[in-house]
Amino acid sequence: MDVKKDKSKNIYFELIRFCVTGLVAALFDYLTCQLIILAFNSSGSFNEYLITSVSTACGFVIGVIINYLMSTFWVYQNVADKEKTKTPLFIVYFVLLSFGGMVVSILVMMLCNYIIDLSFGLNISDASIIDIFKDYGINFISQGIFWAYLISFGFKTLAGLIFNYFTRKYILYRAPKEEIKNN
Repeated sequence: MDVKKDKSKNIYFELIRFCVTGLVAALFDYLTCQLIILAFNSSGSFNEYLITSVSTACGFVIGVIINYLMSTFWVYQNVADKEKTKTPLFIVYFVLLSFGGMVVSILVMMLCNYIIDLSFGLNISDASIIDIFKDYGINFISQGIFWAYLISFGFKTLAGLIFNYFTRKYILYRAPKEEIKNN
């Protein structure tokens, strides 16, 4: 009984560490994007699609680096082969699965946006919280487009979270064999 409690406690703390890591990585991703946009927009000589592409790619790279480091050294503590997690091939798999998580997130968001547009006539494909706030001011919270955006963003985030957690836990950072048999 104590072993099961310890296991569930460990999984609970692992999930908390995973979520904290995701928040930290997302913050670095976002800040990197914003800094690059700010730097390029101040010169005024770059195409906005180029700026968006470069800033998104750089944000993704910084976010993945932070996520990899925190996952390897903090989140997943019960790993069969800790040395393997520091190899270049492992890092490539980590990046590829992270990219897969991003694709899953984008597809879920696109599906949500499509359903919201069909069901309620709200086109949120190119909306952002900042745009919604600019358009509606302090009343943004009472607008359907805000709630539609929030729901779509929530499902997108949840899909990416689930994909990333399970691929990392069961593909990349596998527990030792005896741990797996006891589950």
